[in-house]
Amino acid sequence: MIIQEIIAIAGKPGLFRIVVTNRNNLIVESMLDKKRLSIPGTSRISSLADITMFTTGEDLLLMEVLNRLNEHESSDDMPKVKGDAVATKAFVDGVIPELDHERVYNSDLKKLVQWFSILKKNDCFPLESQKDEEDSSPDGVSEETATEEKEPKAKAKKAPAKKAAAKKAPAKKAAKKATAPKSAAKKSTVKKSPASKAKK
Repeated sequence: MIIQEIIAIAGKPGLFRIVVTNRNNLIVESMLDKKRLSIPGTSRISSLADITMFTTGEDLLLMEVLNRLNEHESSDDMPKVKGDAVATKAFVDGVIPELDHERVYNSDLKKLVQWFSILKKNDCFPLESQKDEEDSSPDGVSEETATEEKEPKAKAKKAPAKKAAAKKAPAKKAAKKATAPKSAAKKSTVKKSPASKAKK
């Protein structure tokens, strides 16, 4: 079963399966008695897909924890751990020994076992995660093809910039021509030197 379809609702026992999603409310079905009810959008809702459990290493998704419990527990019925915190902890530790018990409390383990029992009775295993539809392009064009088509356009835009730079070159030549008369002025000052000799 898709885990994104399973939720817990604050103040209501058990788990619920999403039937219809509306803008202002949800239509859900209880996994305990199969009754359907409307839940307003302001309700505190937790998707099982978003829940993780603390471990001594990296946190585990609740989906992975539940699937591991299912693989370990071959019988259809849960062990009789209801109300027995020691038995509950022993059962979970036998499957998930890396749980961090400094941050995972007995109340968390109790809820975990209750949820597992509900999912087991509703034949929800194995739990699966809904694949992200954004991975595939709607037009059937891969990302590599899309980037290849964009690159020639970018190069084409840069070409005119080089031509513009080439046009600036004549301006430098004009500047050199403008300085030419100054050298002629220097020559005219040299011609005055004979006049000074005549005075002597």
